[in-house]
Amino acid sequence: MRTLVLCIGNTSLFGGVFSGRRLMVRFRAPVREAATARGFTRHVPARARGRIGQAVFCSVVPSLTPKVSRLVQRTFGVAPRLLTTDSPHGLAIGYDRPKELGTDRLAAALGARALFPGQNVIVVDCGTTTTVTALRGDGTLLGGAILPGLPLWPSMLSTSTAQLPLVRWRRPRTALGRSPHEAIESGIYFGQGGAVRELVQRIRAEAFGRVRTVIVGTGGNASRLRPQNLFAIHSPELILIGLNAFAQMTSLHD
Repeated sequence: MRTLVLCIGNTSLFGGVFSGRRLMVRFRAPVREAATARGFTRHVPARARGRIGQAVFCSVVPSLTPKVSRLVQRTFGVAPRLLTTDSPHGLAIGYDRPKELGTDRLAAALGARALFPGQNVIVVDCGTTTTVTALRGDGTLLGGAILPGLPLWPSMLSTSTAQLPLVRWRRPRTALGRSPHEAIESGIYFGQGGAVRELVQRIRAEAFGRVRTVIVGTGGNASRLRPQNLFAIHSPELILIGLNAFAQMTSLHD
């Protein structure tokens, strides 16, 4: 059975189609555009618009959740299931108030558990925000950290200061910038890497001590940070894998 999976993020609609556990096609589109009838048809690849047996999705943009749900039902003829913290996902959530956990982080943790069953994992998800999430081998999501992602830093610097320019970010050649533009690029790139490295180190020590831990990078900006050796494994489809794992769980309960 083919399964459609979607993650409604702050910047992108990230999706894919699985046949069993095999990812057949994946796509990413600007979320505000893709959440319209014309944009959904335009951005969902033709290969993904065949017969779909089930659909699941997660969302961190509540205003778009019902719109995308209707688009999926209209396009594929199936009612999508929404992953929430109350869903039968099989993880224990260590947040004081579990419902406050972003379901994109939950989906990524499900993907980490599917790929590394029984192992301690730290997921570094590099999107509009960068999140660091600790998952214990027994299936307990312990918590983690959230910081502004690479896309947010240029506008934050520009709008909050009088003289700093708005830069179109790119990876700098050196950390030693010789102009405001170069200095901002350096601060964004190496500053983000340094923050992630520090958070991973501290969270790993607090959550797992010296026990072996897998560090996984995912998200649309993870490939940009890979040269800084922040994670051992790069898994761009981790959230999609987690949503597919959730779909398989829920189909067993039907």
